[in-house]
Amino acid sequence: MEKKIGPFLLSGLMIGPILGSGIIILPPLAYHTAGPLAFYSWCLTSVLGILFARIFARMTMLLPGDAGVAAAVEQAFGKRAKTLTGYYLIGAVLFGPVAVMLTASSYLTVFDNEVLTAAVLVICCTFFLLRDAAFLSKLSLIFSSLAAFTLLAGGILTLVFKFNPEAFTIHEFSFETLGSTMLLLFWTLVGWEVVGNYSGHVKNPKKTIPRAVNLSLLIIGAVSLSVAAATQLVGAKTNITAVITPVFGQLSPFVMAVLTLSLCVTTYLMFVGGVARLMTNFGATGDIPQIFARKSSSGAPVISVIFLSAFYLFVLAATGSGILDMTKIVLLADGFFLANVLTGLAAAFVLFKSPFTRAAILLLVGAFSIILLHSSPVVLAILAGLPCWVYRHILMEKFVSRSYNH
Repeated sequence: MEKKIGPFLLSGLMIGPILGSGIIILPPLAYHTAGPLAFYSWCLTSVLGILFARIFARMTMLLPGDAGVAAAVEQAFGKRAKTLTGYYLIGAVLFGPVAVMLTASSYLTVFDNEVLTAAVLVICCTFFLLRDAAFLSKLSLIFSSLAAFTLLAGGILTLVFKFNPEAFTIHEFSFETLGSTMLLLFWTLVGWEVVGNYSGHVKNPKKTIPRAVNLSLLIIGAVSLSVAAATQLVGAKTNITAVITPVFGQLSPFVMAVLTLSLCVTTYLMFVGGVARLMTNFGATGDIPQIFARKSSSGAPVISVIFLSAFYLFVLAATGSGILDMTKIVLLADGFFLANVLTGLAAAFVLFKSPFTRAAILLLVGAFSIILLHSSPVVLAILAGLPCWVYRHILMEKFVSRSYNH
């Protein structure tokens, strides 16, 4: 019998993956881009994150199950819209986790080959993903707790011993700089929409999910803002190792490698596990081949996990041969993630009648639409083509009807 997840364990599936590799990479990049303005960009991003998390948590509670937010989209717009948003999320997770594993491998020197190291990590994580959701949540909780505590401790100690108001003084404000930094920090918001795919494994979703979201928001906000502030105090423009130096001294580079690996593994497990469950649901409804509906005795989406793992090895092979690189992989995933989020927000606008909630949704839609327009023309063409494919029967009927009338 499958064990159900409580609020504490569910928060383990949220904290590490949503902090992800972004908390390692983004603070120095944001500081390099915006200087003292970077911290205030983090503050604005945190506000967007609170709105984003709460809206998607409410959508998840409407119809808990493996389909996640896609089920709420179906209630708002019909089955084809559910299929469309599911395709967007699957498309994102066909590429995004590869970038996560390449980030982790860049801190390891096991084989002196980042692509090969990433492939080994993918194979190892496949065995974890074939366990039940409760096991994944416990594993993620351990990793995320380790990373969150270490980064928070380092950030707080740096703030205490090196605080300098000048580091946060803005001498020249620029909306263009603020916008480009917010674009950079978008990745800190990715993840809340995937948590819904685990809602079918949660005890009493209407109570568990809000508690887990509130706990996760508190910890993620504290870690993100303390690390961002500490990064400015130490003037780090390349990496955040200096932030944890007050805690670990000369061991800091080694500890940072362990933290990066922990955060990347939890990110990978959450995204791949969540989408594998979505694919299982789609297999059962006929949106993808029925073979994907098969589960193991523990409830793990075995066929979907094996398929995704094999696809990642293929993408890594393409990366090793020079056909793909980290930038291309991230751009592909970024566009699909944004399209999925915007579809979900449109459904939330229909389902929720509160003026405050709708105002928050419109704010997020505007911000994310601007970010999406920075995607490449190829990605935008694919995103526009998917609705045409999903609604092809309706479009064909209209075309035939118009031709007949003429």
